[in-house]
Amino acid sequence: MADNIKNLDNNEAIKKLDKAAMLEAVAAWPEMLQAALGIVPLVAVRRAKQVKQVVISGMGGSAIAGNIVLDLYAHQLGYPLFVNRDYSLPAFVAKGTALLALSYSGNTEETLAAIKEAEGRGAQIIAITSGGKLKDLAVQAGWPLFVVPAGQQPRAALPYLLGCLLNALGQLGIIELDPQELSEVLLLLPRLREEYSVAKSYRVNPAKQLAHKLLGKLPVVLAGGGYASAGLRLKTQLNENSKASALYNVFPELDHNEIVPWSGLKRSEHNFAVVLLRDKNDPARLQKRIDITKSLIGRELGGISEVWSQGKSSLARLLSLIFFGDLVSVYLAILKRLDPSPVAIIERLKRELSR
Repeated sequence: MADNIKNLDNNEAIKKLDKAAMLEAVAAWPEMLQAALGIVPLVAVRRAKQVKQVVISGMGGSAIAGNIVLDLYAHQLGYPLFVNRDYSLPAFVAKGTALLALSYSGNTEETLAAIKEAEGRGAQIIAITSGGKLKDLAVQAGWPLFVVPAGQQPRAALPYLLGCLLNALGQLGIIELDPQELSEVLLLLPRLREEYSVAKSYRVNPAKQLAHKLLGKLPVVLAGGGYASAGLRLKTQLNENSKASALYNVFPELDHNEIVPWSGLKRSEHNFAVVLLRDKNDPARLQKRIDITKSLIGRELGGISEVWSQGKSSLARLLSLIFFGDLVSVYLAILKRLDPSPVAIIERLKRELSR
């Protein structure tokens, strides 16, 4: 166990395991986000008129950008914002719909099927991709197209996809990007990168410490509804980077069901490690609910690891949680002596589907 912990402080040991440099990709979050915010679409974005709803369509590591936007802006819009993870679209998608299609590879079959449906219904389509069939379709149809750099695992390209999505929604006039908020994020992330870096030893590095707490456990990620995307992102990053099963739920919903089996649970009866994502700006009623829930179930669960957001703006606080979780997932892979990048079974599934 001690040798595994030492690996987290040893850059050479990490490089031997992290053959495709996933840790470096995560560390590049601020540069990737800044670059994406400046990407100019190949076809100009027309300001949306008479928008009745916004749909963000994608899968996996691409779709999570939509969930981040949902957390940040859904309560500010005067019409629905929906994240679609499917081959088909809701019946409401029509001429008054702005549909943003995200596929890092450009070949995600569910997203391509949804776009075809959206085109037939007259939706206004914007594409965000690194290439593939989605790029070809967008060029042929003359849709606004944001092209991001290729060569990443789709989940590692989240900063590119999120930056372009924010960029596109701003150009559509659907959201208003605050330059001060963007500036804060681009200053905060490099500071957090230093705080959680390999150079910061396990003894003073909260990302490494949390990874160690999750080793050999079944992670349970809990989050408030306003930053549900951070909880979902951590769950899926643990799945893909750490090759670990994980559970995920949100407040206040989990207080109406999931806490029941935890009541009276003996430590010898479970292998859970609970991670509670928190935000200082949560409404007072939600803060109270989370605190009470923690007091009721904390002992049975063997303690709860709290991770607090950092920053002033909602954007900064949400991305601080996501960035931290991304690093935790890579550090856990290193502790397990695994390469975080390969997802062999997903690639095999895609090959089988293509036959």
